[in-house]
Amino acid sequence: MEHRLQLDAALDQPGADHILYWLRAIPGVNAVEANAGASHVRVLYDGDLTSSREIDITATRAGFPVRQARAGGCCGACGGG
Repeated sequence: MEHRLQLDAALDQPGADHILYWLRAIPGVNAVEANAGASHVRVLYDGDLTSSREIDITATRAGFPVRQARAGGCCGACGGG
């Protein structure tokens, strides 16, 4: 499964390294993509071992609040509405 986290702020390099460390430690997470300068993180995971909610909670506990999607599924980050 794939989950995309929309963070409240863009990551710097230490922040990207930090969130990679915490999300990769979750059992069932297969891959994490987090780049400095971006405010989103892409996570590939096994839905039998973890959930998108657990990923969001871990990111928030690691110091990276996740922006919750609005009704309709659009977070508005792309400027599309």
